[in-house]
Amino acid sequence: MAGLRERQKAGRRRDILAAAAKLFRRDGFAVTSIEAIAAEAEVAAGTVYNYFESKGDLLISLVALDGEEVRAAGKSIIAGPPKDPVQAVGKLLTSYIDHSLIHLSKELWRNAMANALSQPSSEFGLAYAALDRKLADQVGELVAALQARGQIDAKIDAKTAGDVLFEVVNSLFQVFVAREEMPIALLKKNLARQVRLVFAGLAATEA
Repeated sequence: MAGLRERQKAGRRRDILAAAAKLFRRDGFAVTSIEAIAAEAEVAAGTVYNYFESKGDLLISLVALDGEEVRAAGKSIIAGPPKDPVQAVGKLLTSYIDHSLIHLSKELWRNAMANALSQPSSEFGLAYAALDRKLADQVGELVAALQARGQIDAKIDAKTAGDVLFEVVNSLFQVFVAREEMPIALLKKNLARQVRLVFAGLAATEA
């Protein structure tokens, strides 16, 4: 019975998150109320509060869900990355982009980023930063895997390299989210160009 109750709770939580994602996208984050989310999920408003403290909690939970799915996809890439290291890193970072708009619209990402930046020490801000940290660490794992194949200098700190490469996609993603009209194809093109530059380095070659 305990197992059944846990599955029911997990299912109800998923239903509430799905309802929130739908209404946030359709009506906007600011306009959507907890009561509307409850009605869409076919539960009482009090039930929503049993799972989520606020709309902000729902939003960070959607960001977390996106992060969980992204990291799961990333694990398979790290387990068998393309032979070319530039393509391997590009594939991992592009997978982050491909998942970005499944649960959240650009408007919702703007809300999430604004909350995280304006209240970095809040529960929301700390949770958002922790999610970014996990993704950067995953990029570092890929760098370490490529080092093990002899494709990246073993003297380079894999974690630092992961941080740098993640910041490339993170900063480009922020621009993409800020510009409603910007297509995702342009984001991917800019990402590919900058990843190639990171791998090429800035040092002049000897004549």
